[in-house]
Amino acid sequence: MTPLLQRQLQALPASPGVYEFFNAQGKLLYVGKAKGLRNRVRSYFQRGAELSPAKQLMVANVHHLETMVVTNETEALLLERTLIGERQPPYNVDLKDDTSWLYLTIDYREPYPRVALVRRPSRTPKLKMFGPYVAASSIRSLFQLFKKTLGLKTCPNGANKLCFQASLGRCLGHDTGPGSRAKYRRHLSYLEQLLRGDVNRVVNELTSEMKKAAQLKQFERAARLRDQIQALAHLREKQSVVSTKRESFDVFGLSRNQSQSAIVRLPIRQGLLMEAERFLLDNIKGLSDVEVITGFLEQYAAAATDRAKRAFVPVALPETKLAGTVFSVPTRGGKRQLLALASRTADTHLTQSAASWQRREVRAHEGLRQLQQVLKLANKPKRIECYDISNIQGTAAVGSMVVLSQGLPDPKQYRKFKIQGGEKPNDFKMLAEVLWRRFTKNHDWPMPDLVMLDGGAGQLSVIKRTLDAAKIKIPLVALAKREELLYVPNKPHPIKLPADAPGLLLLESLRDEAHRFGITFYRSRHRKRTVESAWDELPGVGPVLKRKLKSTFGSLAALHRASEQELTKVVGPSRAADIKRYLV
Repeated sequence: MTPLLQRQLQALPASPGVYEFFNAQGKLLYVGKAKGLRNRVRSYFQRGAELSPAKQLMVANVHHLETMVVTNETEALLLERTLIGERQPPYNVDLKDDTSWLYLTIDYREPYPRVALVRRPSRTPKLKMFGPYVAASSIRSLFQLFKKTLGLKTCPNGANKLCFQASLGRCLGHDTGPGSRAKYRRHLSYLEQLLRGDVNRVVNELTSEMKKAAQLKQFERAARLRDQIQALAHLREKQSVVSTKRESFDVFGLSRNQSQSAIVRLPIRQGLLMEAERFLLDNIKGLSDVEVITGFLEQYAAAATDRAKRAFVPVALPETKLAGTVFSVPTRGGKRQLLALASRTADTHLTQSAASWQRREVRAHEGLRQLQQVLKLANKPKRIECYDISNIQGTAAVGSMVVLSQGLPDPKQYRKFKIQGGEKPNDFKMLAEVLWRRFTKNHDWPMPDLVMLDGGAGQLSVIKRTLDAAKIKIPLVALAKREELLYVPNKPHPIKLPADAPGLLLLESLRDEAHRFGITFYRSRHRKRTVESAWDELPGVGPVLKRKLKSTFGSLAALHRASEQELTKVVGPSRAADIKRYLV
């Protein structure tokens, strides 16, 4: 143990918080949370500590640590999950692809709450979240069904500004007649019940509404309710009855090999088996089943909003209660059978994922070998970097760098660049700026074996001069669209590979990934600029008033919801009236 680490262990607080272990080179090894930092962190370094082989290796490499004190255990759990997602430490169980999960949100801050699918929801009061939903396609199709059957409002417009769906009579969020708000809120309660799996109750309530409408001779409304009931009946048919007690619980199945693990969650709600969720985990080598499941549950619990109070797992956990859920191992009966089903499903998911990964590795190996031959490289390119520029007429231009490591995407190595060289649209100049910054200012990044450009001879020539000026000698290739020709320096004619050539397919996938990554970053930046310009367009509002409005209301949506009286307190009656008229 280093003297620095000894001093840090002696000075640890007893407060809840998050701790980080680093090696001598400053690389982050592990992130953990604790109710009390002092006891938890010191336990790793006590003589006779019961640690898995992986944790023993980690502790042997710890040079120093850092801690962050928080107010409670829940806050520590959320911070731990955020840091693991951002930093990807090698000794933490890595819950793959959690950044792409979808949540369904209901914004109860609005008089007619908007319903939306989002990937990064904010934890704002009165913003109700459901999820995460791992299978995006399933929740999207359900969302369309619920939107249609319940008349949900999904647009940002105010209640008095009709959207297209409202003009067709398909959205209740713009009906401001007597009792309409209560009716819409009732449909939102139906939505919440459906998301919790209680289809029967919603069908019964809609049936009651249909009969009442028929008695009042509101035949068109009754027919619409009939269609909604039939649509939900199809959804009910897909659910399996596994318990006549109408109980709710979760079942987690586990499967693992040497490098990966699969976990399957079977949610049982009101006695009905809902759609299974499947997860893959990395960094599990040397960990016990208890450590794998606990590592998964701690990360998943930080993101999940629909946690059952009871859950069944294949091994006994030392902490029987985690995030409000009591865990136990079923020994017989229906719950034991459900655990066996979850474990078999996990076995299948792990096998299929491994087979898919192996096929990708084989294709990647063939592609790299062909590129080595065609481009006359000394060795197979272990690291390939591809660059792309995204902009519209030069505005908010960004550059993207994506990386293949051993022929496979390596998202941890992806990088983004904000173009600094002015707003004039010049893709060649922007690309040169990105490459110059990458190779002259980022010396700690690994050097590539091959640089790929999205373009043709023009882009290749510009970047060749840029790298020569920086005295960087790295093989270059440019892939031109349409005919998919390969351009390499000092060759008068491009290389034409067959459409199914593994080397060409590898480069095409890399180019498409660079474009996707760049466009995502560009849209985010462009959206921020658009919102900022919208603030600037408010009538009679200069820089000082803009700052006051932002600090008071926070967002344009909140400003739109504000009353004229609330605006008057900030900008005075005359400007408040002008702003209100502008926002209508």
